[in-house]
Amino acid sequence: MAKRLLIITGYPGSGKSFISAMIVRAFPSFSTFAYDDVKEEWFDRLGFDGMEEKSRVNDRSLMDYWQRLGERMEAGGDLLIEYPFCRKHVAALKALIDRYGYMPYTVVLAGDPAVLWQRFARRDAVSDRHPGHICSTYHRDGERIIAPRLSLEEYTRDCAEKDYFINLGPSITLDMSDLSRVDHQGLLAFLHARLDG
Repeated sequence: MAKRLLIITGYPGSGKSFISAMIVRAFPSFSTFAYDDVKEEWFDRLGFDGMEEKSRVNDRSLMDYWQRLGERMEAGGDLLIEYPFCRKHVAALKALIDRYGYMPYTVVLAGDPAVLWQRFARRDAVSDRHPGHICSTYHRDGERIIAPRLSLEEYTRDCAEKDYFINLGPSITLDMSDLSRVDHQGLLAFLHARLDG
């Protein structure tokens, strides 16, 4: 049986962790490897003073993530990865997919930017969210300065420029604007048609 890679991507605040958990409940053969877990390790290990340093920590953590993802793929097994993967990540993802013989499937979470921006802001206000994500200066046992919040215009422009519609392998897009109307059954039907058997 071919090794499968589920890529869960989309707008910040769109519900990737929620959808990922739902998929793993339906397809328990998949193990999850989220980039944020690796990034948070690096936030705590190095800390940062200002957005320039934070960007360097992000770059270092991403390099570590690709290496560790490659190790997971080399070991085999079905994998689910979750992050706002965008066009700049496609080359690295394709290289790993080709090297380790995985079949990719992409789930893109999109919707009304104004609604998702508000949800994004609410998520960042939750106390169990790692503070490194919302700080411009962060040290695990030291100084922390909250970064200015993205405006709706900045959020919308950022999403358009990054382009989360990477469509590696068979792909489906979910509208996450109204959580009460998300097509969960359509998503599960899409996955069952491709992953069962």
